[in-house]
Amino acid sequence: MISNNQTKSLLEIMDKNEDPLAFADALGLLEKLITNIINNPNEDKFKHIKMTVKTLATRLFNIKQMVELLTSLGFIQLDQEFYLPDEEYGRLLENFNIIKWQHILTQGRADGPQQYQKAQEIVRQQQEVQRQYEKEQREKEKIKQQMKYDRQERSLVKEKDSKANDLQFGAKVKTCEQLGINKNTGKRG
Repeated sequence: MISNNQTKSLLEIMDKNEDPLAFADALGLLEKLITNIINNPNEDKFKHIKMTVKTLATRLFNIKQMVELLTSLGFIQLDQEFYLPDEEYGRLLENFNIIKWQHILTQGRADGPQQYQKAQEIVRQQQEVQRQYEKEQREKEKIKQQMKYDRQERSLVKEKDSKANDLQFGAKVKTCEQLGINKNTGKRG
């Protein structure tokens, strides 16, 4: 299984070796294809990327290491097409932001130095938001786990019947029985 870091390294190599405009175009197309899969996870037609489609052949598969990249995202090659099995959907989701951020950076680099600086800032901000989200999710998970442990602990502790304490101070409250009143009739006895 290929990790996010390996996908990121592969993208960086591709970024250095490819024409920035062509690579940005290919990443934009790949991002759109992945977005279709994410938005329609139960529709099988979006999970197929056919190498024979002219647009994909000229804009996506003209990038030398695109086959390796698709494989790193969880796609498997079947003849002249790539298919994403259901069990690889999670890996695709894990790598989606890496693809998106590389697309932003590559497009910025293709558009010039000022745009590249803006792209770097956008990616930095998005990465910070992602880190914050992941931190919050870890904290929520810790809280849920602690709640689960607390419930388990409470279920093991036998609760005692509570009864009032005989106070040695304050008002001297007496029960009906102590006053000699029969509970059933309400008359003194």
